[in-house]
Amino acid sequence: MASGNARKSNVGASIISLKSSDTVQHQNEPSSSEQSRVVYIGHLPHGFYEKQLLGFFSQFGKLTRVRLSRSKKSGRAKHYAFLEFQYPEVAQVAAEAMNGYFLFSQKLDVKLMPVDKIHPELFKGANRRFKNVPWSKLERRRHDKELTPAELARRVSRAIKKDKERQKKILEAGIEYEYPSLGSLKPVKSKKMVFSDDE
Repeated sequence: MASGNARKSNVGASIISLKSSDTVQHQNEPSSSEQSRVVYIGHLPHGFYEKQLLGFFSQFGKLTRVRLSRSKKSGRAKHYAFLEFQYPEVAQVAAEAMNGYFLFSQKLDVKLMPVDKIHPELFKGANRRFKNVPWSKLERRRHDKELTPAELARRVSRAIKKDKERQKKILEAGIEYEYPSLGSLKPVKSKKMVFSDDE
């Protein structure tokens, strides 16, 4: 999962670090000569996230990294995750013991990932959990705020420009159709009045 601060292009949720009691130590990436320490877990139930994964799978042995896959737009879990154990033997035992295990009516799909299938950035942003941000509420607040005269003028100008482009496309398509133009919406600029002394 990736962190970000842009609302559209990046993840739609802010990231906070796990509490000190939940933190795990990072280990170096496994080389091709080592046995795999990474376990894939699929079909995770709703509500079973980073903290729950760390607490539940720590019963097998020490975890070095935990990454739950999430949507980049909403931050919601995609119901699969990757765990890295400190020792490959523990990862093998955990995969064999938990494959097919029913967790909240969900049958888990747990597999030990081959070393050559582990992407270098698989655990990018690992050992973090998401805090949901009410993007819809924030967007409504931004949309409903009162516009300044300058912002209103820019919005009207954009609408008029798009309307002219639309009219041009209609004419180019050979369609004879007329409708009221948006030009009347353009705010009238104030005129400077000069008063003479004779009046």
